[in-house]
Amino acid sequence: MVNEIQWDHEADMLIIGGGTAGLPAAIRLREHGQKTTVLEWRPQCGGSLGMIVGAVAFAGSDEQRAAGIEDSPELLTQDLVRVGGAVPEIAKATAEAQVEAYDIFRQEEFKWPGLVALPGHSAVRGMGWMLNYGPPVVRCLEDKARRVGTEILFRHRGTKLIQDPLTRRVIGVEVEVGEKKSEKRTLNFKAKNGVIIGSGGFGRNKEMIREWAPHMVTCVPKMPISHTGDGLKMALQLGAATKDIGVATAGSWPVCVETHSRCIWALDWGGIMVNADGKRFFKESSDEGFYGRMTEAGMRQPGGVYWVVFDQWVFDHVGTTQVKGTVERNMAHFRDIDWCAKVKADTPEELARLAGFDPGNFRQALARYNGDIEKHGYDTEFDRRYQFGSARPVQTLNPPFYAVKCVTCLTSMKGGLKVDPEMRVLDQYNDPIPGLYAAGEVTGGLWSKSYMLAVMTSGSMAQGIIAASSALKY
Repeated sequence: MVNEIQWDHEADMLIIGGGTAGLPAAIRLREHGQKTTVLEWRPQCGGSLGMIVGAVAFAGSDEQRAAGIEDSPELLTQDLVRVGGAVPEIAKATAEAQVEAYDIFRQEEFKWPGLVALPGHSAVRGMGWMLNYGPPVVRCLEDKARRVGTEILFRHRGTKLIQDPLTRRVIGVEVEVGEKKSEKRTLNFKAKNGVIIGSGGFGRNKEMIREWAPHMVTCVPKMPISHTGDGLKMALQLGAATKDIGVATAGSWPVCVETHSRCIWALDWGGIMVNADGKRFFKESSDEGFYGRMTEAGMRQPGGVYWVVFDQWVFDHVGTTQVKGTVERNMAHFRDIDWCAKVKADTPEELARLAGFDPGNFRQALARYNGDIEKHGYDTEFDRRYQFGSARPVQTLNPPFYAVKCVTCLTSMKGGLKVDPEMRVLDQYNDPIPGLYAAGEVTGGLWSKSYMLAVMTSGSMAQGIIAASSALKY
């Protein structure tokens, strides 16, 4: 019985996860006077946000206005539905709330790397490539959350939601506390007004991946160790429904089998993929720039491996960009390729023999690819026309050649709990579970078709704010 529970801690709101969704939610709740406790089972805040290497996109920013770029939440909503196949109502709510997420950084006078155009977006709204920017973004949100009075408890892992058996309302969380196994104990944390799940995905949980995407179970995880699906499992125990769970395990970058260094940049600059038979098997680019479909196809190849093949021109140009008449290079991108274990050869046959795929088939595949580009200006086999998104027309690959043996890594999930536009977790009958909200990577609704680059981060922040606003209402 609820009256018999011995509570060890009490707050108005509990937030599971001190990351991209949880910290903005905490800020919103504290600004409205709610005693808010964030439960984070790692020794630091951040989650995926601390590891971000892509971009962050905001629609309607000061930076856009200063550059004369017209954009709006309405346009972002249209893009999310068109590119991602998002539920329109969730897309609209997320697009509107991302303005409030951006405002947190504007008020804190945070300096972004600079505007960057991104595939799939109808306006230039990327705030710049975020290599090495993850920790400063986390610090900005964490400092703000603490300054407004948020309680953040590390080494506190939510393990079970506590529900009133009569009303079905979520009223607390069982929390595992302690770092060492011998020191761990379970405490009961009471939430007077509700619980927000912002615990991220399940990329570190092979059992869950095997259940929903068995062909991806050997992918290399590239997310925090805390992404074990805790929040998803806790909600499922209460009868929560799922959305897009079948596509949640979406492939991310190709990584070198030996060093696990990222090899995606070689594809972005015109490299191709071949399997053990020496044949191409998928278009190496997409209009929206999403790499997941191609690398997922890679995991379906014989042995679950594939090779990224590129030439000297690609190697020399990875990470370069034209800025105000000069060529600057993102050395982190170059180092990724440099750290991959590569073989190099002057002929297709020699490259294939050294790398370990079929020489004859590869010679034919490369000849067709180059011949198509020379004759038609694009690849006719898979209709590849650009190196990345709609940037830089494809060009022929010429000796010397390089090959990197790759597997696919996982960086984030693209589905999870079913929520309504107010981020209330829904049950199997589409009814909200009282007092339970979820935001960010643990939810579905935005990416049923594909993923639009740079919106995972800003979208998660926005949904955290929506969840907090809904908790204030209900």
